Amino acid sequence: MTEFTEYLRRNCPVCGSARSSKVVARSKRTAEEMDFPSLVPHWNGFFKEKVYFSYVRCHGCGLVYAPIFFNPHQLEKLYGQMPPNMVEVPLAALRRTQSGYFDTLASCCPLTGGFIEVGPDIGLFTDFCSRKGNFREFWLFEPNCDVKAQLSRTVTGKKYQIIHEMFDFARVPDESASVAVMIHVLDHLINPVQALQELRKKLVSGARLLLVTHDESSLLRRVVGWRWPAFCLQHPQLYSPSTIRNLLAKAGYRVILSRKTTNHFQVGFLVRHLLWAFGFKADFGSGFGQTTIGLKLGNILTVATPAEGDHL
Repeated sequence: MTEFTEYLRRNCPVCGSARSSKVVARSKRTAEEMDFPSLVPHWNGFFKEKVYFSYVRCHGCGLVYAPIFFNPHQLEKLYGQMPPNMVEVPLAALRRTQSGYFDTLASCCPLTGGFIEVGPDIGLFTDFCSRKGNFREFWLFEPNCDVKAQLSRTVTGKKYQIIHEMFDFARVPDESASVAVMIHVLDHLINPVQALQELRKKLVSGARLLLVTHDESSLLRRVVGWRWPAFCLQHPQLYSPSTIRNLLAKAGYRVILSRKTTNHFQVGFLVRHLLWAFGFKADFGSGFGQTTIGLKLGNILTVATPAEGDHL
């Protein structure tokens, strides 16, 4: 098998180990066998041949990650042409899902002080925090300039900054935020420990960090196997509840809550994408109308706080 040298070679991004136990998932044609221009058409959507970089499990900490992946320059090009997240899912279903995330956050903190969100996209979660919380200032890190107007509307009348550099945390004063949110962001980061450490400097003592990630230990992943949708070109690693704890401990946080999330989808969307996962491309789900259901399909929500006495 030919492996192209243009890609990044990396050890486990959590513990740094170079040892892996075995390959966890591999597409029929692997991304490491293809050059970069050949992979660009596979970046967006569920309609093409399923291709991704092979995933292994770290022998040291158990993380599932891709030891060969896109380099930062390639990722910048790919994300630059990516549409808003989940554009195929109806907004009503997305709002119900985000409402559940917000309710969990509201149960864990008073929703006051400074608010950071990394990757808010069009601002569905931000909108709940703006309308129902009492945050004094919002720092929103969103690289997609096309959603700026829509995102701005969610914080109308509030003090806010929209920052297009995803992790330019220098724009946030140290120890100024009481809440930080990253919904389906950690799965995308090449250096998640470093990003969380930099974010931690901006949080006050007792702050809350809310994370939503895919769960590679879920029943859905085991049933679908290598065709699991989260095995894709956008994810350099995937987590489980135990490896999220390992990551957060490494970055200086303590987990205070971890639970499966309920995600809301139209039945037709679920049927269509399940069939696509098994290679059937026809639109068999269109006859289910607008019926929406909530399912625990393999995501985990984690709430953490900076570990006291751990100075980075």
